[in-house]
Amino acid sequence: MGASGGAGKGATGKAIQGSQRPILALFLLSLLSACAIYHSRPLSPERSAAAFQARSPDDPELRVFLTDYGRSLAHWPKRRWGLHDLVLLALYESPELAVQRARWQVARANVITAGQRPNPSIGFLSQHHSIAPEGVLPWTLGFSFDIPIETAGKRGDRVQGALALADAARFQVGESAWRVRALVRQRFLDLFAAIEQVKLLKAEMALRRRMLKLVAQRFAVGESSAFAVNSIQLDLQRTHMALATAEARGASARAALAQALGLPVGAIADLRFDFTDMKQPPAGQYPPLATLERAALLHRLDLRASLAQYAAAEDALKLEIAKQYPDIHLGPGYKWEEGDNRWGLGLTITLPILNQNQGPIAAAKGQVAAAAATFTALQARVIGQVSQSAAGYRGALQTLQAAQALLEVQRKNQRLLERRYADGETGSLTLLGGRLAYLVAARDRLFASYQAQQALGALENAVQQPLAPVLYGKEALSGRAREQS
Repeated sequence: MGASGGAGKGATGKAIQGSQRPILALFLLSLLSACAIYHSRPLSPERSAAAFQARSPDDPELRVFLTDYGRSLAHWPKRRWGLHDLVLLALYESPELAVQRARWQVARANVITAGQRPNPSIGFLSQHHSIAPEGVLPWTLGFSFDIPIETAGKRGDRVQGALALADAARFQVGESAWRVRALVRQRFLDLFAAIEQVKLLKAEMALRRRMLKLVAQRFAVGESSAFAVNSIQLDLQRTHMALATAEARGASARAALAQALGLPVGAIADLRFDFTDMKQPPAGQYPPLATLERAALLHRLDLRASLAQYAAAEDALKLEIAKQYPDIHLGPGYKWEEGDNRWGLGLTITLPILNQNQGPIAAAKGQVAAAAATFTALQARVIGQVSQSAAGYRGALQTLQAAQALLEVQRKNQRLLERRYADGETGSLTLLGGRLAYLVAARDRLFASYQAQQALGALENAVQQPLAPVLYGKEALSGRAREQS
């Protein structure tokens, strides 16, 4: 470190030092201008609860949403809500679906993170010299860069893995939407069954009251026994209790439907429902079990998500294998010392001597094996679900057919009794008994229909496709029809 240059060199150093300050300030400002800024948005339970209570099926934005999904809306607010309309309403309001969408957004952001190239770094150097001639700047000033260069395609492996996880998150959004649909369908079915049961029980109550009145009149004139009166009273009380239970079940079913829709109970208190899809399970030729299994294996969203997770595990393994090859760090630098400009170039490579990333590679291989086993287990479970639900639906349809046949028998008996009553061949009590038998058969048929609809829902959940109104046709089992639904 020479002392030549004297005061001239010192003045030059001060001038250079002064000229570097605005450049440094401009550099720092440019870095700060590229930084993201977060504004706090604290959650308020009171505002959130108020917003939930303000939700309504009359929301104008909901009308736009329904129109975008092909629903014809001649009147708004909508007058009658069917199953498909309610499913769209639930998808519009569902908080669970909003959570899955947010997780998908995180996964998509991770793709951006995976594709980012490592930033270079800059280091500033200053050295003070204790021995320096008078008038000479006693400092060595300089800076250095570190430019990382990834090798062996690590960035591409990261991106592919992040894309696979984003696909898995997207499929999970779809699976969450299907769960919303399945829950709405079940709650809608529960409400329908409760309403129909209340209607039948009210009719039965009216018949039993009339029967009690007739038997009580006969008992008063000695034409009937006290046992007959007590038996009819007991049956009437039981029917009254069953009616109270059914009405409570209906209120609970309405509240459960509101929860499935993501609405407060009061928002659906005045809605009129169209239960057409719930009244009769679709009839049609039962498809081969292999057709249903193939549809499930092709379209089940959890299977597709599992495949995407397996692809992500493979990409993670590729990345760990690529990490055996060290990255390169270029280090160009500059120093200024007493008017002497010094340029340098450094090269740094990690030497894979002590380890070759064996541990992370072994762990990644284990993750691949675990993902493969998870997919195989899920696939087997799906096949079992399809087989079990198909058998359950077949049995439920047979039970429904038997209940329908019994109802037809009771209907014929009732018509026969009505003709005999009109001809004076039978009395009022016998006629009421025939009507009561018909109502009991109607209740049995309602329960069988409810079970068949439940079994159909289980089969649809196993395949993750709506199988009505076109039961098991090409449209029902095609991917295009499924996406449109």
